[in-house]
Amino acid sequence: MPGLFSSIQRFDMSTGIPKAVWTALYANAARANLVLPHAEKVFGYQKFTPKIAATEQLWLVYSKPGTSEIQFILSCTEGPLGKYPLYIIPTVPTADLTPELIQSSVEALCSALLSEPGLKKARVFSVFSIEKVTEAFVLEWEKVAGINRIEEPYYSAIFSVCTASTLVRQQRAPRPSGDVVHEPRLAVEQDAAQVARLCRDFAATSQPFTLTDEKAHEEARLLIANSQLWVLEMQKCNGKLEIATIVAVTRKSEGVATITKVYTPEKWRGNGGAERLVRHVCIELLEKYKQIVLYVGVDNLAKVVYDRVGFQGLSEGSSSSERWLEIGFDEDKVELGHW
Repeated sequence: MPGLFSSIQRFDMSTGIPKAVWTALYANAARANLVLPHAEKVFGYQKFTPKIAATEQLWLVYSKPGTSEIQFILSCTEGPLGKYPLYIIPTVPTADLTPELIQSSVEALCSALLSEPGLKKARVFSVFSIEKVTEAFVLEWEKVAGINRIEEPYYSAIFSVCTASTLVRQQRAPRPSGDVVHEPRLAVEQDAAQVARLCRDFAATSQPFTLTDEKAHEEARLLIANSQLWVLEMQKCNGKLEIATIVAVTRKSEGVATITKVYTPEKWRGNGGAERLVRHVCIELLEKYKQIVLYVGVDNLAKVVYDRVGFQGLSEGSSSSERWLEIGFDEDKVELGHW
């Protein structure tokens, strides 16, 4: 396809990411929460224990033809628990994402991926982006790579933001119960076994990205070592003290922090624990960050909880709502990663 590559630049561990791309990422830090924090960790701009050793880190940048105006950034990267999906970050307003712009960009990105030395088609196990970008990429990838999509999306989500001005600080009165609720806190090493079980159980709700016991313990150790996990403990009458809810914040960059995991086991649901812990975490984070972002499934009943805390765009038909979509490819022909 002549002319496609003139719009694409590629960067990896050896080339580094140039200033213009960093600038585009920082200018879109909320949307780029899937790409920017990881890139900072990879290049040592952000502390992470242990240092990410994976070398498969690739970024493709699509610019408006004939200009240096960056319009899309695609990441094909690997984290401590495995390879990530393809993330595609538009750096232009949603209103400017015309069918023509989306089509020309996904054609160029797919062509560049197919021509990337050493990158197998099987590496592209799923893609996550704004809904219409994902749909266009999948159609193009099916055509050029010959691997069909899975009909049921892995994840259909709303991208939501909470700021100091939207945060609802007042906690609702809890429903009467005999449960003893302790103060929220950061997880510590002694919590590792409980946290691992909760990480495993949370992943079990996110097929096909499940965790073995070993991987769940590894994730728990990483979350605790990097101070990325808050817990809320509860105790039933004459029962033992247990972690009733967890909230993870694994992606942070200048001005933006992302809540990436909220989980309450069935035993403790319905008592306001998730709302209490999410609110506590947001209050703490907003002392340092301007925006707290998260993705929540369109059919997830927890939308009500996040709405009460102050996350925006979650009501049906909201003008500020931005829909994101993850679609996977034939699992017999790809190699699944994890995120």
